[in-house]
Amino acid sequence: MRLLSYLTGTRPTTPLRRPRDATSHRPGPYATGHICPRVRLTLHDGTERDYLLDGPSSCPRPRGPHATYEPRVHLAYVLARQGHDTCWLARFADLPLPAAERVTEAAARADRT
Repeated sequence: MRLLSYLTGTRPTTPLRRPRDATSHRPGPYATGHICPRVRLTLHDGTERDYLLDGPSSCPRPRGPHATYEPRVHLAYVLARQGHDTCWLARFADLPLPAAERVTEAAARADRT
């Protein structure tokens, strides 16, 4: 037992390791080849950038270069995959209409594959 190893003077039988989490920037022991789905959008701040469509827990490396996670974009993507229309998504998720259209198109492409 690891808890009593200091009493008996024995070493632990298994090496102590820090578990890797999903947001680690280092590649894990098994390369998945997963590419996080993203779309290029301009939101209310006026800056065009890539936004992740999946949540950070489903992507092995969500904070890769030039990728931003915005909960409203993720919400709109999930609801678009469930069949909600673009105008409703723009109002509900507080997204500009062109951004909601791009998210809806990305959801339609994801459903076809």
